[in-house]
Amino acid sequence: MIMSPFQKNLQRFLVFSFTATSVVLVIIGATRSKSETLSVTPAPGQEPTTAKKPIISVTPTTTQGTMVASTFTGRTYQTPWGNVVASISVINGKITDVTMPQVPNSPPSQYAEPYLVQQALKNGSANIQGVSGATYTSIAFKSSLEDAIVKASARGQSIISSTDAVTNSSATRFPASKPSVPRKYRGDDDEWDD
Repeated sequence: MIMSPFQKNLQRFLVFSFTATSVVLVIIGATRSKSETLSVTPAPGQEPTTAKKPIISVTPTTTQGTMVASTFTGRTYQTPWGNVVASISVINGKITDVTMPQVPNSPPSQYAEPYLVQQALKNGSANIQGVSGATYTSIAFKSSLEDAIVKASARGQSIISSTDAVTNSSATRFPASKPSVPRKYRGDDDEWDD
């Protein structure tokens, strides 16, 4: 079968395009795998180690005898005002601590942080209401928290929600009204109304 010059050029173009796309995808994958590491905080007297794994920050700490808490950090989610990251500590499948290592530097986000952490601790899960007036921060926090819980589950820590044992959990899961950022933290021109 004889190909016309147009067909030959089209074939070369397609081969070149697919090859270039493949190379770009391999480079992106290699770059991501280099930046994704497992960070383990060693027990006292041991050397620190870093291994190539998906991003999971596991920080074992001894509490109450032989119980060990592991810390899992969720993915970073970007909002218009800055990044949001959630981190959880788990002992025997129960979330014992929740933190926000990264919080946007906006007054509504700063105001909402303790309420978001409190809701996550109270429910022992990512099933939270959020904070009215800090919607983007609430959604990003919930997403990062869900990711941290998935990472904990992947490492053998099945999370037991504090509402799992309650049959009528809707009454105990959320406060009577959703927390709301006061107007004074939002600014006069709604510059920070996230």
